[in-house]
Parts: sequence; C-alpha cells; structure tokens
Amino acid sequence: MQKICSFTTFMRNKNLDNFLMALLYYLSHYLEKNSLEKKPQSYMVGLVEKKEMELVLSKLEAAQKYLAQKYCVLVLGLGMPDKHHMCCGKEKMSDTQKDWKFFESLFTFCAYVAWIVFQRQHLTEIEEEIGRLFRSNMFNIPRRKREDEESGGEKKRMTFVQFRRMMAKRPAIKKAVNMRSPVLSTLLPSLREKAQNIVEKKYHLGGIKLPGRVQKHMQSLDSVPMSVVGILGEPRCLFNPHTLLPLEPKENAKSSKRLPSLVERNNIQIQDALES
Repeated sequence: MQKICSFTTFMRNKNLDNFLMALLYYLSHYLEKNSLEKKPQSYMVGLVEKKEMELVLSKLEAAQKYLAQKYCVLVLGLGMPDKHHMCCGKEKMSDTQKDWKFFESLFTFCAYVAWIVFQRQHLTEIEEEIGRLFRSNMFNIPRRKREDEESGGEKKRMTFVQFRRMMAKRPAIKKAVNMRSPVLSTLLPSLREKAQNIVEKKYHLGGIKLPGRVQKHMQSLDSVPMSVVGILGEPRCLFNPHTLLPLEPKENAKSSKRLPSLVERNNIQIQDALES
C-alpha cells in the first residue's frame, strides 16, 4: 500500500509528464519502424523505401536522446528530493528498496499508459522495448517471459552442455553489473558503445545525406516537436470516456450530432449574456 501511495503522489509531478511524452514520442517511431520492417520486401529495395527507413531511424535516434535527457532528470531526482533514494545527495546512505519499488512501479505504469495511448495494441512490443531501454536485454523480464512461453518449457529439459552453451552467449556477471541501460548509454556511451554506434550509423545511413531539418532535429534535444501521438491530440468525443477505446461508427455519429447542439447552446447563452 505504501508503494502505491508514494507513486500516486509522484504522478502529479511535471517531470513525469515530460518523461511520459518523450517515451510516447519514442514509441510512436519505434512502432513505425516495426511496421516498415514487417512490410513484404522485394528483391530490389527501392531508394524511396531506403530513405523512408533512414528517416524513421533518424527520428528514433533523436527521440531516444530526448528520452534519455528526461530519464536522467528522474534518476537524479531533480526537483523531487522526497522521491529520490538519496534525497538528491542530502543522504549518505541509499534506500535501495525505495529506489527499486519506485522504478518498478514507473516502468509498469509507463507500459500501460503507452498501451492505452496506442489504442490498446502492441502491448508485448511496448513492454519488451521499455524493458530493453531501461533494463538492457540482459535483464529484460518481458522478453524472457515471452521466450519461455515460446520455448514451451524446453529450457527446463536442457542438458548441462546445452545450458553452458546458452550461458556462454551472455556476458559475465561482473560485466553485467557494470553495464548501462541503452537509454543511459545514449548520453553516456562507453568507448565500445561509441565505436559500435559509428559502425551502425554507417550501415544504416549508407552515406546518404539526411535532410537539413532532420539533422537540426537530431542536434537539438529540446526542439523535438510533440505532434499527435496515438490517441493524444484526437477529439475526446471519438473515444469512450471510461476506457478511452475508439467508439463504433454509429456511436461516433451520435456524438458528432451531440457536439454541434452543445456548441449552439453555448453560443445562444453567450449571445443572451451580451444582449443583456
């Protein structure tokens, strides 16, 4: 109960609003990238398809930088010492349990908010990407659950040799403890990550120059435009007020008929007030 109460008080924080918008903006480009990758590919991929993917990847990169900046505000506890596990440096001892509970609640909350915003679709993709961004693939719990379900319990029936082979692909414990999450390494990459990023950029961009507006968009973190994302920015009358699910076409027609009558009634009241 204490865990829920402490997080509900944080939900009224402006830093959380900024972080959520940055996350939703990132996820919108991430889901767009996934839909492009799922399109049937021809043998000769055209220049238009390549540029389309490059543009989405550049926007995704800019959105991840912006998200990393807003996430660092939460990690450092700027402007909210009562929620920070070390009271923003005032305490010498870290309240690890408080920190763990807070961020577990945060990630779960973010996943379901994003799921509702994207019309209750792509929950698995959203949970796994949030797990990858903030925990890394090594500690991505939703991804592990999905892999266990798909394997149908095959891991339990593994021989010792098969288990050793699987574990050999994972980094050592000492290395895993010092790993940074992908979202933090966006702003604070290690030397290895810097080299890897250079190689990936050359592979994805292929030497094609991006438009100037996209380059400017990538350089300035605070200039990321928050356009319509999912159901955000859409007229509220198109959605169920309780579930935020899209209304059926018939219900949409009723609500659209109801809307002008309210507007007309307000106009009449204003006109009466002016005349009197």
